[in-house]
Amino acid sequence: MEMGVDRVKVVVGNTGLGYYKEVESYDKYIDLRYIPELSMIRRDDSGINIGVAITISKAIEAVKECNQHGFHIEENMVYKKIADHMEKVASGFIQNSASLGGNLVMAQRNHFPSDIATVLLAVGSLVNIMNGLRSKELTMEEFLRRPELDSKSILLSVKIQDWNRLMGISSGTRMNLLFETNRAAPQPLGNALPYLNAVLMAEVSHCTTSNGIILSNCRFAFGAYGTKHPLRATKVEEFFTGKVLSVGVLYEAVKLLGAIVVPDDGTSNPAYRSSLAVGFLFEFFSHLFEANVELPDGYMNGYSPLLSPAKQLDHGKIPTLLSSSMQEVELNRQYHPVGDPIAKSRATIQASCSLYVISYYDAHE
Repeated sequence: MEMGVDRVKVVVGNTGLGYYKEVESYDKYIDLRYIPELSMIRRDDSGINIGVAITISKAIEAVKECNQHGFHIEENMVYKKIADHMEKVASGFIQNSASLGGNLVMAQRNHFPSDIATVLLAVGSLVNIMNGLRSKELTMEEFLRRPELDSKSILLSVKIQDWNRLMGISSGTRMNLLFETNRAAPQPLGNALPYLNAVLMAEVSHCTTSNGIILSNCRFAFGAYGTKHPLRATKVEEFFTGKVLSVGVLYEAVKLLGAIVVPDDGTSNPAYRSSLAVGFLFEFFSHLFEANVELPDGYMNGYSPLLSPAKQLDHGKIPTLLSSSMQEVELNRQYHPVGDPIAKSRATIQASCSLYVISYYDAHE
């Protein structure tokens, strides 16, 4: 941004400098942390508003507090998953310095592989932008796709909408909500950038006419796999909506997703990144069915409307489809002593040494 002859840069923690080196010099820096309106967190019935100058660590704390005060188990579970995923982003030092707004601006302007942008996209978050004297509210998808912010525009706040309002859920609605976040990286925890991140959500209910599970309100978001911005797999969402889950349906969805999540040319490990998206989607639904297994009435492979919501939605204990195997090894002494453990005779010599210690005063006498 230019003001007369001075070149000015708007920053909060300026941690992006560690990833994107400055190719031009600036005369002045404007620190947004000293603008109170940009460092506020407000909660109401419509959701939670987080100012862009709020650090990532404080944003995590705010989301965790929403988890504790939610009125629905499903809503609490969503907030908990969001906070848990955000805690896997960067190191503690970066989380305490970097701002939520800075992370999103880098994702929008520099195509930074942001986990936070993918999560907020999946849960239908809104952003508030000030352009001159006018403010405008955009969906996260509109914000990421629009032209990059210029010197006359600034990001003000991010709003995570109330989950029940977003999904059209009333207090008396009985439903089962599945929500998972995933990331694959060289180091799953810490500051390693992901090969791919994914956020998957679906409402499931028991079919009254057949012994199966009906899917609705699906939202699948994928990012950091070599494209400019994270995206929602809307074709896969529409394909699943209203269908009874089966092996055939899941197989068709997997093929459809594989054609959507395609990294741009020049991206490292493109096949691996695409396979991660397919694997995450399969894992998300695989525990809901088993081939040729008939479910008892009132049960959805472990999900029962008679169980308490807390037990139904314990996503930390999702059963998996495991296969068993057995190996037999025959031992004989035909080639004895081949196969017997042998001591490394040189290890003692390699680890031994002689040390002669003299005091400071002895050395200078």
